[in-house]
Amino acid sequence: MYPRPRRRRALAAVSVLLLGALLSPMATASASPAAPETPESARIDLVLDLSGSMNENDAGGETRLAAAKQAVTRIIDTAPEEAPLGLRVYGATYPGEDKKRGCADTQQVLPVSPMDRPARAAAKKRVAGFKAVGFTPIGVSLRAAAEDLGAKGERRIILVSDGDDTCAPPPPCEVARELKAQGIDLAVDVVGFRTPSSARAQLKCIAKVTGGSYADADDADSLTADLGALFRKAWRTYHATGRPVAGSLTGCQDAPLVTPGQYLDRFTGGRDLYYRVKKRPDQLLQVSATAVAEEGYGRGSLITVAAGPPGDGEPRAWLREFEQSMGWANVITTGGRSKPGSDNEKPAPGDVGCIMVENDVTDSGDKPMPVELLVGIADRTTRAAGAPTPKPRTGADAEGGFSFNSATPIGPGTHRQSIAVGEAPFWRVELKAGQKLTVRAGVDIPADFPNTGGTTGWNLDVYNAQRESTQCNEKNDSTELLTGRRGHIERVCGPWEITEQDGAKSSDPKGYDVPGTYYIQAQIAEPDAGAKGLVVPISLTVDISGTPRSGNGPVFSFGDDAAQGPSRPGTNGNGGTTTAAKHEDSPLEKLALPAGVGAGVLLLGGIAFYALRRRTAA
Repeated sequence: MYPRPRRRRALAAVSVLLLGALLSPMATASASPAAPETPESARIDLVLDLSGSMNENDAGGETRLAAAKQAVTRIIDTAPEEAPLGLRVYGATYPGEDKKRGCADTQQVLPVSPMDRPARAAAKKRVAGFKAVGFTPIGVSLRAAAEDLGAKGERRIILVSDGDDTCAPPPPCEVARELKAQGIDLAVDVVGFRTPSSARAQLKCIAKVTGGSYADADDADSLTADLGALFRKAWRTYHATGRPVAGSLTGCQDAPLVTPGQYLDRFTGGRDLYYRVKKRPDQLLQVSATAVAEEGYGRGSLITVAAGPPGDGEPRAWLREFEQSMGWANVITTGGRSKPGSDNEKPAPGDVGCIMVENDVTDSGDKPMPVELLVGIADRTTRAAGAPTPKPRTGADAEGGFSFNSATPIGPGTHRQSIAVGEAPFWRVELKAGQKLTVRAGVDIPADFPNTGGTTGWNLDVYNAQRESTQCNEKNDSTELLTGRRGHIERVCGPWEITEQDGAKSSDPKGYDVPGTYYIQAQIAEPDAGAKGLVVPISLTVDISGTPRSGNGPVFSFGDDAAQGPSRPGTNGNGGTTTAAKHEDSPLEKLALPAGVGAGVLLLGGIAFYALRRRTAA
């Protein structure tokens, strides 16, 4: 084994919401792979206030009811098809003064079931006909919603209310404690919509005692944003995807053959992973690997990708790149490309080379860790075909995705949304050589945000087309610590000019010498337990300046099953589960892969101060 390299540039600190139960055993790529076991999506019941006060015309120029209809319709439109979603309302049918009848006015209007196309259409029709006429029986409705969700699996209630319970007893917070005391795996998230201070304490109590989140909203836009953030808590984490594969643990000789595409494997213990890959000397090769930690990992963890003709020791003639984490992130990602030249042209026997993903992340006894493997080739054929470019999204459609593959395409401008603390959304921008990128990310920290330790920060990261982290700014500092701070906080990455790699020179240590897709990720990193799940508004401003240059750089193809953009709303791609991409033979699978020059490795750059996450015991 070659000595392990020092990292060529400092890793910008990243913190992604920790995942649970992402991976199951994988089959080899050369066999007919069985789909991995997919964890069940959380069952969600939305409980909507339709009491008479929802007719107030104070929600940004429209009634509260009209704003609520818009927000709920948006949730229905964007819910993943496989996610079980139900809808319960209260105060919708009895307009009279009889308290007994008014306080029994709660109905399940949509059963908790997956949102396929017919269910989606029926749900929107029901929402359009809602009227607000009655009482506010919150406690009674919470009990009924718990029954709606059944007795098994993860369950969430999302309550939207504009005021106090007018039917207590039972007091809503006592009902929440009652449900929690029963040992039910259920949390209640709450949105207070134009809620007076007298009612806010009651609603916050419901969320607190069940381990849920609370957010305030004043109009349709903020209500839509808050509801979206709360629903994503159950549906979206890091959406690891790929064709199932089981890399060899013993070397290249018995490794599965991989073709251009994205694969899903896992690290076990401290074992490295090996794959075989076809490669002609006239082609270039890209290999990227992303490890998704479930339980944290030790400081100084390394992930390395290398490729070259098989032989003694580590394959490295074509490319070798690595990434070192100082402990904040639960995603460690790196990638490399071969370059034209003598090293790239070193032939492999039968044009079959070897890829190694070196695991310095997990140790013996650790839980398995999901690993995404991305393989691409570039040659004259792929250059002639060109690279697909997704259309940028705007407005509510520009909400960030939750992986490299589901990153939302955006263009220059300011994009706003809410996130739950613990989320780490991704966006993508397309950049050409000669253009300059500046990214500004802001977050509004409320006055009652829980006190944080010294490690909690507002974090901004940029990754290049090889899925390597780049240098954020001249200070190499991508995190703004939040200790004792409230109000608006911003981080800025850039401006950096995009250049093209020169095979005769070393790679740019800042990471901006790869034209193509750049990924942006923003989050509150290292949140304390009391802050997780709280909803905060964020903004992301992207500026692209400069004059793009037409270059002769390579165009890589990653096969038909390597998603190059996010799934559209209402499809399975929005789910927060580990899935296997559908295998469709690509014409590129019949091509041989190139032999290349190993990427140069520079010494570890200066690292700005970052607090470190200790490995959590499995």
